[in-house]
Amino acid sequence: MGKNYPHNIALEVNSKFAVAGTSLSGFCTGELGVGASLYFTGTECTKVVYTSSSSGSIGYPRESYSTSNIVRSIIRLEWSKSPSVASFRFHIPDQLPSSMYHKDGNGSYCCVSYQLKLQLGREIVEVVPIRIISKPSSPCNPPLPYLEEHVRRRIMLMCCIPRGSIETSIKVDNTRLGNGEVMKIYLQLMNNSSVDIEWISASLNEQINWNSFGHHTSDTKIVASQEFPLSFGLKCKSMTKQAEAKSVHPHNIIDRNSTDSICSEACLRVSDNTLQTCTGNMYEVQHYLSMKAKTASGYTNVKFHVPVQITSPRKSMDR
Repeated sequence: MGKNYPHNIALEVNSKFAVAGTSLSGFCTGELGVGASLYFTGTECTKVVYTSSSSGSIGYPRESYSTSNIVRSIIRLEWSKSPSVASFRFHIPDQLPSSMYHKDGNGSYCCVSYQLKLQLGREIVEVVPIRIISKPSSPCNPPLPYLEEHVRRRIMLMCCIPRGSIETSIKVDNTRLGNGEVMKIYLQLMNNSSVDIEWISASLNEQINWNSFGHHTSDTKIVASQEFPLSFGLKCKSMTKQAEAKSVHPHNIIDRNSTDSICSEACLRVSDNTLQTCTGNMYEVQHYLSMKAKTASGYTNVKFHVPVQITSPRKSMDR
């Protein structure tokens, strides 16, 4: 039979928001006694909805749940002169990932959560959720640019008949950003194919993968997108023109003065609700910049990806 603990116990913290690598403090009040203990815990939780079926039968939905501990620390209580008041202060580990929760349209989800738990004996009498933000990159860290010069990308009809190529040079000013920061993309492109380029877009994509007892699921969404401004369409070239362009620019050097090439710029802002790039025990959050050149139906839409890392904003250190 469980013990009857007093109901006047309270657990107070100075903030329910904290950044990894900083300290958190507070106090406990009430008739605590020597059996009181305080824990800081962090947990990964996943749920995967999958279809299970046997031979010759119609599949039906099943659910799989998993939990994994990230951190479990005992916090030292400092007793004051009064036996009913104890204070605490502890360091939050530097490497902790941010709190997060993501749910897809099928009911599957993954989350990372943190709590302070006050126990008397083996009974948990108070629980306070704590939102953790991962430690921001150091202000001393330089930007992480990306540069890809003079790459030829082929365009195909029905995936098998060549119709020329486009030549691209791409520069991204920084591929390591925090929430609220802006990524600038510079694009040079020359159309050396027999297909018109209708438009060119850039998008920042977020892909989340998680699993539970061998069952896997994923979800991808666009968190920011913009079309490159084109003052005119990138018109196609005849086979003769393509051959002439190759003889003039044998090493894929883009002619900035050509009417079938562009130099353009786009900006993508990382929204405040974008998750941080992270890999846990049962989940993974990835980000990448996707570039797409749209062609007519039946032809290859030229696509290419650039890896991006989303970190905590540096301003979170000031909160």
